[in-house]
Amino acid sequence: MAKTTSKQSKDNRFSRKEEREIREALRQTYASESPNPNREGCPNKATLRALARRETFPAVQEVVSHVSRCSPCSQVLTQFIRQYQSRQWVYRVAAVALIVVGIAAWVSWALMRNRGTYGPQPPGIVKTPPEPASPPQTKEPSVRERRLPELQLVVLDLRKRGISRGENSNQDGELSLPKGRLRLSIYLPFGSDEGNYEVRVSGRRDQVLMAKGRAALKNRINALTVEMDTSAFEAGRYSLAIREAGWGWFRYPLRVK
Repeated sequence: MAKTTSKQSKDNRFSRKEEREIREALRQTYASESPNPNREGCPNKATLRALARRETFPAVQEVVSHVSRCSPCSQVLTQFIRQYQSRQWVYRVAAVALIVVGIAAWVSWALMRNRGTYGPQPPGIVKTPPEPASPPQTKEPSVRERRLPELQLVVLDLRKRGISRGENSNQDGELSLPKGRLRLSIYLPFGSDEGNYEVRVSGRRDQVLMAKGRAALKNRINALTVEMDTSAFEAGRYSLAIREAGWGWFRYPLRVK
């Protein structure tokens, strides 16, 4: 009887494939159908992280019920689940790498022990005469020195634009950048983590700009600051892509004026 009960409990568990299909269905269903701009009744990030790691806690049923009715929380939970799975894979790869390094070190030690500790003698040191001193370099005239244009301060607010992947054209207002040397303050979407980020602006004729920076939370705004030079870009439509270092890209339509 005990064996039959154990077998039934295993049959009732979701497979990995079924779990991925359920998560994808939840993400597509609740990504935009249940907006909660004021974040009323939302659990904190620690609770959502615990749910993504399949931890049990007293209020787990209330949290699941809330996530099913709150698009921002369902988006954040989906991101935490992907991060947790990716990190588990990294830990496994690191463990395998440590084992390989340990085996290689043991093999090297065994070979050195069999051959003895004597190695080839290093070659003798040969002193070469010093090279003749080169004539002093003359400094370029100051007339030719170009002065870099001043930095323009620009803010891109992505807080209400969600964290779903792919370009989203259903946005309030249009993201735009001027031409020139820019210092961008990018307000990341709600639910984004602090840390190192990469920014990419791409468009026609294989024009691509890349920049890296660190996002930090200040006054409840997770802001990322980077510098870019769009002087060589023609006016028109481009694509803005942002990602946390090591994760997937989130894209937004952009116009350079």
